[in-house]
Amino acid sequence: MKKLLLILFVILTNCKNSEHIDRAPFEKPKFILQLNNTQLLVSEVVRDLDQPWEIVWGSDEHLWFTERKGKIMRMDLSNGKVNTVLNIQDIYSGGRTPGLLGMVLHPDFKNTPHIYVHYTYIDSTSIDELDFSGNINYFRSKVMQYEYSFNEDTLINPKPVLSNIPAFRAHNGSRLCISEENKLHLALGDAANSKNAQTKSRLPGKVLRMNLDGSIPKDNPIPNSYFFSMGHRNPQGLVIANGKIYSSEHGTDNDDEINLIKPMGNYGWPYVQGYCDKNIETTFCDSLNFTEPLYSWTPTIAPAGLDYYNHKAIPEWKNHLLQTTLKGCALWLFELNKEGDKILDKKIYLQKQFGRLRDLCVSSKGDIYVITSNSDWHIPRYKWMYDSVPKEGNDRILKISVLHNYEEKKFKNLKAFTEDDEPTQMFVQSSPEKLLYQNNCASCHMSRGEGIPNFVPPLSGTKTIANKKKLIETVLFGMSGEIEVKGEKYNDVMPGFSESLTNEEIKVLLNFIRGHSDHTDSISTAEIDKIRKRGRLL
Repeated sequence: MKKLLLILFVILTNCKNSEHIDRAPFEKPKFILQLNNTQLLVSEVVRDLDQPWEIVWGSDEHLWFTERKGKIMRMDLSNGKVNTVLNIQDIYSGGRTPGLLGMVLHPDFKNTPHIYVHYTYIDSTSIDELDFSGNINYFRSKVMQYEYSFNEDTLINPKPVLSNIPAFRAHNGSRLCISEENKLHLALGDAANSKNAQTKSRLPGKVLRMNLDGSIPKDNPIPNSYFFSMGHRNPQGLVIANGKIYSSEHGTDNDDEINLIKPMGNYGWPYVQGYCDKNIETTFCDSLNFTEPLYSWTPTIAPAGLDYYNHKAIPEWKNHLLQTTLKGCALWLFELNKEGDKILDKKIYLQKQFGRLRDLCVSSKGDIYVITSNSDWHIPRYKWMYDSVPKEGNDRILKISVLHNYEEKKFKNLKAFTEDDEPTQMFVQSSPEKLLYQNNCASCHMSRGEGIPNFVPPLSGTKTIANKKKLIETVLFGMSGEIEVKGEKYNDVMPGFSESLTNEEIKVLLNFIRGHSDHTDSISTAEIDKIRKRGRLL
């Protein structure tokens, strides 16, 4: 009997040990996240990346990621080997957000090993495109398809899907995703020209929808158009979950957003930012068929990569959107309602642990991989914001996975963190003069003084801006009635700021406005005070 019990004990022990999976030697444990009932281990699996942007989990059970300068990499998680499968040569990656950006793998990658990428380039032959300053714009972007060779571990057979997309040194977005009906969606920024976002015939500032070969689907909202939704400033997150499309988008100094993307939806930029909660915005909310965001941040935290978690591995995170943030340096989780059209609750993790977080993906096992973004930004310039950025090993890939009971003893010395109670306090990154303009003028005259067609006159290059006395009087006392600016007539009321702004504030504000129209003769507080005391001329 004793011998039988001994044999049974050995069998049971071996069965238990066979379920124990050792961590790969390349995983470097950093700390533990304690949820309600689940412990998570946060580890580092890759470091020393150069300006990474996208990270994708492939159905080939490998990790795919990009660097903005052109590299596409594939990681074997059984041994930690990282191989560069392609280094695209014609990429332009100068400025803020051009380069190799969005990437997505074909849903049936094992049988159809296609990969789609979006990147910016220079077309020096193009002379028919102007930027917001009226200069020739040579920047373009395109979507390319490649085929992965399993034998050679490289990408081959490049094919253009959509080319000659207007781009710029900033506001290129972008993210790619493929829907269940095999339609490719591309979220694009406004290419630093806000007019693009409200012009249906222009590709920037939109979510585009296309077949995988680049042709236009017959069931698109507008026949013979890639257009799916509009009014986007600079979306950097896109995910399809439960038949719905979600995006995250950068605002200016206010109103970063999470949006539920709908066909023919208009998300407001530049006329409406965030919710429809300002007097000047209400007119456009009705006329634009405006769609409010699911969530909005002010001050901004720069939301980037977006994914959806619904794996049983982490029960507390099921049915949550996962959001990485750059300025916020954190991972945000948003619980969705059953219908997926409302956010019920939020949670914040990893705050100020690894610096800026660019993107993330979820593996077939329910592990979460996060890629950081500290090598592409002027960290020393914003020390108050990035005071905890790691000084070595940037950039890196982190792995968040369940810590099993049998591992607790091994990692008992690691520091444990819980959910952050509050987000780190954000401040607006603007000069005093720009803040004055944004707080008092931008909601009507727009961020660059371009105005709103048929409603609010432009400021840039107008006779009023050139006439110092007229400009001071208008800002102090306001104006009403019909006026003509650059050949267009306007008839609305502009409030005066004599009660709300001091002479010094008005001086700073007006010199900022006139500086954008190349006027070098500054306005003084003495000139403002003289007109204030004199009052409005009849």
